[in-house]
Amino acid sequence: MSFIDFNKKMCKKIEPLFSNMQFSISGFYFNAVKNKLKDEQIVVDIGGGKKCIYSAERMSFKQNKIIVVDISEEEIQYNEDVDEKIVADVTKFIPLDDCSIDMVTSASVLEHLPNLAASIKEISRILKPNGYFISLLPNKFALFAIINQCLPHSLSKKILYKLRPESKGVGGFKAYYNLCFFKALNNVLRENGFDVQFCFSYHQSGYFSFFFPFFLISAIWDYMMCRLNIKNFCAYICFIAKKSSRQA
Repeated sequence: MSFIDFNKKMCKKIEPLFSNMQFSISGFYFNAVKNKLKDEQIVVDIGGGKKCIYSAERMSFKQNKIIVVDISEEEIQYNEDVDEKIVADVTKFIPLDDCSIDMVTSASVLEHLPNLAASIKEISRILKPNGYFISLLPNKFALFAIINQCLPHSLSKKILYKLRPESKGVGGFKAYYNLCFFKALNNVLRENGFDVQFCFSYHQSGYFSFFFPFFLISAIWDYMMCRLNIKNFCAYICFIAKKSSRQA
């Protein structure tokens, strides 16, 4: 057994001791999208890349359409889960009509946008009144995000791929974390006509499972932040933003 494998095994043994580790924010995101799917919807998956994780769910509904919008043509050429592919920079312009989309989704994308405010303005523009924008993203002030911001991108990518080989091809993109914390997100979403429901995860210790002492420190930190309900120091944020019916 390698050194890293041994440490990961030790980490697994203590996970049940931390109640905050039992909640899956990715599961919450998936169910939030699933629960908002309806017949005859047009859904845009921002930064969808190679795969749309909820595409199978829309088979229960009639005449749904999923459009992936990504800045990388190379990434979306492999995406067989969607009906239409658009290459675009969402911080500048999304080539879709005003008030034409029922729902916009994104998972682990917003942190990679250098101008999040401009992107949210564009998303609000294309959404119909009462349409939903549902997103999952890491918090700017999570321990792993702070480390990522302090390191050169090339180095942080090498470390990520070394410690988490499963991230190759799906992670390691440059992250800006622009406005990616609760207070800023809440403000910019409301400024663009959204009513917002937030959900927070205080579990980032998987990033530190290569070395048990680091894992334990991060686990205790997350537990404390969870107990104190300090939203700006959570690990991940998921929000369900509904565009006001007054917006058009």
